[in-house]
Amino acid sequence: MAYFDNNATTRPSAEVRAAFDQALRESWGNPSSPCRSGVEVRVRLDQARECIARSLEVDAGSVTFTSGSTEANNAVFAHAARFFEPSARALVSSIEHPSVLAPADHWFAERAQTVPVEPTGVIDLGHVSSLLDEVSGVRFVSLMAANNETGVLQPWREVADLCREREIHFHCDATQWIGKLPSCGFSACSSLSASAHKLGGPKGVGILVSDLPRPFILGGSQEGGRRSGTENYPAVKAMSVACEGMSSLLPEFPDRSCWRDSFETRMLVDFPGLQILGKEVPRLWNTSMLLMPDYENLRYVGKLDKLGFEVSTGSACSIGKDDASSVPLAMGFSPEQAKRLVRISSYAEQTESDWMSLATAFCDARDELDQDSSGSSVISP
Repeated sequence: MAYFDNNATTRPSAEVRAAFDQALRESWGNPSSPCRSGVEVRVRLDQARECIARSLEVDAGSVTFTSGSTEANNAVFAHAARFFEPSARALVSSIEHPSVLAPADHWFAERAQTVPVEPTGVIDLGHVSSLLDEVSGVRFVSLMAANNETGVLQPWREVADLCREREIHFHCDATQWIGKLPSCGFSACSSLSASAHKLGGPKGVGILVSDLPRPFILGGSQEGGRRSGTENYPAVKAMSVACEGMSSLLPEFPDRSCWRDSFETRMLVDFPGLQILGKEVPRLWNTSMLLMPDYENLRYVGKLDKLGFEVSTGSACSIGKDDASSVPLAMGFSPEQAKRLVRISSYAEQTESDWMSLATAFCDARDELDQDSSGSSVISP
């Protein structure tokens, strides 16, 4: 089975699995315990924290371990709503992950303003600058580094600079960027979030990088008093090993964009009317979001799965909802068009041959769908 849904989750490497298993067997003590086994785990936990911080080029003291980006995003919004004055306003882009859009709406309600994106999927930097100058009371801005559905890169560094000049808190959901592109520059963010399972680590562990002055989970003194609860050292160790492993591959990853580009070129020839979201702007090297000219996306997903290829319809956190994902709608596509979107996302394991085999499988899937449609009075493109 060729796996092309890596923006949803990635397969942990053998080294990551071995590190997790070893930590589970040998370092099972409570890091907060004063006994020898606990102290040893505390030392190893801090070493893993320093390793992750070095890979992200941030201060280790600002790294708080969480259950993932969703918790981190929720925590920073809840904290901002309590820390800033009641009239404080927030700006969020219209293509953020649900774990940003939902807490923004919950904690700031009518004080949260959604910033639209261009049809390309990129936020208008000039518009953001104007809003920061014209909208009174803006204290918090959130913009993801790279979109999880289209792969489109956002001008997060420039927005971080705009916010720093105005003493505004800037939060960056870096979940899709970290592990795929160099992590330089994140120290300019007031806070950022990331998840281990997006970069070859285990599920259930992530980070919030921020110097939050108040705790966001109460009941203990763990994580510098910011997040109470016994730390999951085996998962943290596995995340640090994943970060080290991906750091060695980062220099070669961008060159793999040519594999994706060759796949897209062939798809455009084989599927007249096909559209590729964000094709005209910089994207993650691993991501391709296709608007198929015919048939709903779930039918393609099903056919491709039987042919040995796993792809997706978009964000895993949006699947199962009746409403279409907010990302294509924000880019100007209709709800009906959103039902024909297929997301392809590779990572470390996928090869150039896998990409081209996937293009062939798409043609085979379309042929099967055509045959199914011709033999049914109900099924239609």
